[in-house]
Amino acid sequence: MDEARSRKAVIMIPDSGSRLAKMMHYRKAENVEQELSKNDLPFENCLPKAHKDFLWMHVKGGTEVSNVIGYAQAALDKGEYRSLVWSGSGGGVVKTISCAEVLKRSHPLYQVTRMGYTSVEEHWKPQMDGLEEIVVNRKIPTLHILMSLDELDDSIAGLQKPNTTSDFWQHDEPPANRQAAGNRPAPVNRSAPAARGTNKRQRFGRSKPQQQQTQQNQQSQSKPATESGASEHT
Repeated sequence: MDEARSRKAVIMIPDSGSRLAKMMHYRKAENVEQELSKNDLPFENCLPKAHKDFLWMHVKGGTEVSNVIGYAQAALDKGEYRSLVWSGSGGGVVKTISCAEVLKRSHPLYQVTRMGYTSVEEHWKPQMDGLEEIVVNRKIPTLHILMSLDELDDSIAGLQKPNTTSDFWQHDEPPANRQAAGNRPAPVNRSAPAARGTNKRQRFGRSKPQQQQTQQNQQSQSKPATESGASEHT
């Protein structure tokens, strides 16, 4: 009876590594990312009406920044496009920001930044008979940056004009935190040397003049004793 109960307990309460043991019989096959079109970009009513089309630059984790920057600069200089969009997801988000910042150094561009998500399907193939394929759906953050040589409407949220900074990446602190930070005492610079005459350690004991005077008194007291001893021997 005890053996039967123990077996049932193991079956009813499997160990925590059972899921990992099951995934050992699968191998990762491919990732299928959701394909976006220009109509899916979050820039509705942002582009000027005169812009019939724009250049769309996709940035990934392995993209060479210098190559895509050179291509975008040539397209703007030749007049092929008056506006472009940088898009990157996952590991390409940081490079997407770098491309936009580098391009602004050579061209006076208006900028609008938007965040979103892209759906990705992870496919796992079974390595044993009797198992089915597993498909995992994930959403990864995606960054889109619209840049235009022509002036954009001031009513657009988050508009950044040429040669200006944006507060898109700044985090607004609550007023209570700001007030608390303002009431904090100034930090103490412990590396600076202390001023002279302050925090001076007191020394206990006799000073050198007092020690000399004590020695002289001891010597004067010992002289009569030696003289009296010498007189007794004579």
